[in-house]
Amino acid sequence: MIDDRGPVVHQALLIHRLVELRRGNGLTQERVARSLEWSHAKLMRYEGGTQVLPKADLDALLDLYRVLGSGQGRKLQEIGRRAREKPWWYPHRHALPVEERYYVGLEMGAARIRQCAPALVPGLLRTRDYAHALCSMTDQAGEVERLVDVLMGRQGVMLTRSPVPEQVYVLDEAVLRRIVGGREKPGVMVRQLHHLVERSASVQLHIIPEEAGLHFGALGGFTLFDFDDGLPPVLHTEHRGRVVASKKEGDVHSYAEAFDRLVAEYALDARRSLALIEHHARRLQGRINTAAPGGRAEVHVNSVETSAGAGEDPGVPAGDLLAVSEPRPPPPPLFSAGFGVEVGSE
Repeated sequence: MIDDRGPVVHQALLIHRLVELRRGNGLTQERVARSLEWSHAKLMRYEGGTQVLPKADLDALLDLYRVLGSGQGRKLQEIGRRAREKPWWYPHRHALPVEERYYVGLEMGAARIRQCAPALVPGLLRTRDYAHALCSMTDQAGEVERLVDVLMGRQGVMLTRSPVPEQVYVLDEAVLRRIVGGREKPGVMVRQLHHLVERSASVQLHIIPEEAGLHFGALGGFTLFDFDDGLPPVLHTEHRGRVVASKKEGDVHSYAEAFDRLVAEYALDARRSLALIEHHARRLQGRINTAAPGGRAEVHVNSVETSAGAGEDPGVPAGDLLAVSEPRPPPPPLFSAGFGVEVGSE
């Protein structure tokens, strides 16, 4: 079977195996560097993942660790070859910040993706029009199409991977009510909502209703990547405008517990989540349909009714749709203001 996890995850897997070999041979970084007449900084760059290992240097390490020419060594050489390959997004690399390239690389090779999205539809679930509307707000006109193409490419890669990674998403209801596209193009959001309904057949999708109150996800979105082959999971979050990635066990564990709690205690189950999405799609479509003939659709962002009025829609019984087990206090904060480490750090 073709290994399609991409160079970022292959690089991480190679480093993981090489560090295991070094420690298994009772060698320190300093001793390895002296033996190969490298600077200590060079080996640190390799083991820190900030520099891809050339074939010659990889072979030197395999020889020092006494596996060159063995079955194990040949496997590591193949992983190294895949780590040196150019990713599919390489032609668009200048449009992507370094941290976003890292994120896309992790996404491409993950076995499971868990994401909490309190404000916007997650990238892998966006329609082209929705993505275009978002990029048009923050990026230069010349880069918008390129960035949207990259996002569509990410979605295409994910759909063609074998096996397709498990994906679990938790969205705040505010995501469904925020009319991306605005009054001029409310159809963008209607199509996005219908797309979420379609995607719910292949991913796990949970909505946190407004009645659930304050929850951990409201503090900021985050993504958890899990991998095969013994690679440690990676937490990716944005905090105070700073993109942060962490492999620290405590960080990952805290957010994984928080995610599980959101699903179990705050979010609707899959059936009721789907009903809520369909309800918002019908409500918005109704507003578009009743717009004055020849005039623009008068979709007032601030007047969209809250889900408490869901019972007005005959197909959405309020008592069933919005049931949250019972009122509960907001969860305690699980991290301090300065949580996390920069991308690539340990």
